[in-house]
Amino acid sequence: MSLKEKSFWCWRSGSATLLIVALVVCPLVARAQQNSSPSALAGSVASGSSGSATGYLTPGADSLIAAPSAVVSDADLNALEASIEQIFRTRVDSHAMRGAAEVADLERRADKAETSANAMVARLEPYEKIYQSFLALLGPAPGKGETDASPAITAQRDRLLKGKGDLSGRLMRARLYALEAHQLVVALGQRTDAVQQALLTQRFQSPLGAGFWGRLRGEFSADTGRALQLSNEIGESVVDATKRGRLTFFLVGIVAAACLLCAPFALARQIRRAAARILRDGKDRRLASALMLMVVSLACAMAASGVFWLGLTGGDDLEGTDLDSFADMVGAQLPMAAALLGVAAAILSPRQTEWRIAPLNDEAARALVPLAIWFATLPVLKGVLRYVDLASGLGSLGVQVLDAIFVFVAAPLLIMIPRAIVRSLPGEDGQEPDEAPGTLIELRTASIGRLARTLATIVAAFCFLAVACGYIPLAYTTVSWLCSMAAALTVLGLVFMLAQNLGETVFVSSSSLGWRLTRLGVPHRVIDLGSVLATGLISVFLAFVAIAVAQSAGNFDLQQTAVNVGQLVVGPNIGGVTFSFDTVLICLVAPVAGHYVIKAFQGWLRTRLFPRTRLDLGAQTSIVSIFTYTAWILVGLTVLSSIGITVKSMTWVVSALSVGIGFGLQSIVQNFVSGIILLAERPVTIGDLVEIGGTVGDIKRISVRSTDIGLADGSTMIVPNSQFITSAVRNATLGHPTGSLSVAVDLPLGTDLVKAIGVMSSALAGVPDLLKTPAPTVSVSSISGKTVTLSASGRTQSPRNVGAVSNEARLAMWKELHANGVVASIPSSASEG
Repeated sequence: MSLKEKSFWCWRSGSATLLIVALVVCPLVARAQQNSSPSALAGSVASGSSGSATGYLTPGADSLIAAPSAVVSDADLNALEASIEQIFRTRVDSHAMRGAAEVADLERRADKAETSANAMVARLEPYEKIYQSFLALLGPAPGKGETDASPAITAQRDRLLKGKGDLSGRLMRARLYALEAHQLVVALGQRTDAVQQALLTQRFQSPLGAGFWGRLRGEFSADTGRALQLSNEIGESVVDATKRGRLTFFLVGIVAAACLLCAPFALARQIRRAAARILRDGKDRRLASALMLMVVSLACAMAASGVFWLGLTGGDDLEGTDLDSFADMVGAQLPMAAALLGVAAAILSPRQTEWRIAPLNDEAARALVPLAIWFATLPVLKGVLRYVDLASGLGSLGVQVLDAIFVFVAAPLLIMIPRAIVRSLPGEDGQEPDEAPGTLIELRTASIGRLARTLATIVAAFCFLAVACGYIPLAYTTVSWLCSMAAALTVLGLVFMLAQNLGETVFVSSSSLGWRLTRLGVPHRVIDLGSVLATGLISVFLAFVAIAVAQSAGNFDLQQTAVNVGQLVVGPNIGGVTFSFDTVLICLVAPVAGHYVIKAFQGWLRTRLFPRTRLDLGAQTSIVSIFTYTAWILVGLTVLSSIGITVKSMTWVVSALSVGIGFGLQSIVQNFVSGIILLAERPVTIGDLVEIGGTVGDIKRISVRSTDIGLADGSTMIVPNSQFITSAVRNATLGHPTGSLSVAVDLPLGTDLVKAIGVMSSALAGVPDLLKTPAPTVSVSSISGKTVTLSASGRTQSPRNVGAVSNEARLAMWKELHANGVVASIPSSASEG
């Protein structure tokens, strides 16, 4: 189990313990609060310390709180300290360059020590909170000259303080050992890289010279003994498997393993039929069937290796033996070999050409079949050589001989496979390119193929030359890396092409799936955008996998590749900020998901909730605006927390902003605060008719920085929010949503005022847009030397139609006065509001 998995299970165990303790402590606290007298509390604690079944406060093995020594013993801590010290001393006292196997063993031991230390920390941490809870229940220690209500409380507090001190010491030691072990893992990892780089440039005697074989003859006896030891263990295991009534079990395991290895190829037809049912397009289903066959081959190979090992050992534990190491390293490569065979069978498909993925003719496909089988055996051979390098104990020259054999086995494939592929292209071996529309693409493909064949030939020749000159590790690593990258890029290329094709044909708005999503209410644009984003994320992840394979130094190891992918996904930590694939995913997904969630909630508020309330339009707009800004702030905080940015890490940003606010951002902050005040207090709202700075218009939008005012000519004036707070604003619709008008009429001194007032009143009563309640009125406003001024006033439905109604009132009064022989004039002092 990995460190991450163990930490997870330890965390779960600690959480469960805390939950159980909380269920017991909560009733205890409630009962203690009910017992207000000190004597009652003293009696409770005294009964708890009596050693009976209710002794919940005694930190012993028979109580609720286990003693720290029972959770993590001194022997465990001392053994962990000795292990770390031994690893450290081994590194420090070794002055010579250690082999890669010894450094790898030290790194595994350091990782094991780190895991053990973290497990101890996880077991001890929950008890720290438990002790604090019980000490808080007993209260602080009495001051000088004061005593507890009961001696039992004092004794119990002393015992708890002693147990807490012991716990703190053990927890500190465990954390210290975890940190030391982690530093050892990091240092040993760097040492491993240094050893590998040193081995790449290490030069042995040339195999073409007699000295090489003379030294090899001197190591032959020891190497033979190590090989005989492994063969004896294998023989003993086989003999044990045929004894004690396990022969049938052993034979069943062999037969089952053989059937599982052959199962993917027997199920190839059914796999292709399943792909044809799922996908209709020929290219998509060919790619899907190839990946399905690869996955089935991988799973069957893993099951076959497990069944064979179970049949061979009968379930016996052989940990630490050479056979266990050999089986572990070779068995780890079998799934990769089976997966390569499955991919090769799907790509070449020599018999069913309609399922062939590679653009090859039948002759080239049949020629590549034995080469593909040859290539698929390389991972198994690589597993054998890994055992030889790390655990066999063979001499250095014996290891180099086997590595050189691997080079001479694998390097010819670098020449033969590109040659077989290029021979199927137009213009090769006497083939003439036709005049089809795709001739230019085919010629370009042929040029790339010929270039690849030339480069592969150069690399193979370089590896042969390096072996001849004694640079066997360099040649071995180069060939292994190229073979592993070729295998990985083939599989990743299939996945990439399938994702691209599905993104262009299946997961688009014009497909049947897109039509179903559209019927569910998903917009076409969202479907197409999601398809593009998903394809892009898959491409980024495949790039991470390719980089992880490139970092594996040519090892066909799925576990090591997964570890490298995990390290890439976790990403580096720069200045406390973690850059990783999941962080990038959260940073991309959180704003997009937040946008659609916020938009959906806004629609629910406007269409479902607000119509059932008495809130006016301004209040509804303010609620929606405040919710929107708050939601986006939460989304921003989520993104920042996902990459590890905290208030502490943003101290310098806050400091810079404070200086900026003092110099250049003061007005922006002032407008922002004013916008919050406008949304909260609502002195003006959406739809209000306001006058500010001599400009009259309707408020169309209020944001946190500015307010948009629609003018009568159709234009929009953008006003900073601070002006609504710091200057005088006339709101014509606040408090009295109706409009008012007042029209003055000048009459000569000899005019019959009673008649004139009656005529004007009847004229106003005939204006349809004037409110009848309150009724329009006509009064004498002033009397001068030559004229008498009558003032007609009334109310309208809204301040916005005061101008139009005033015009109608003037026309009506003018007609009625002239019809009744009254001479009148209307001055320019009429008021509206």
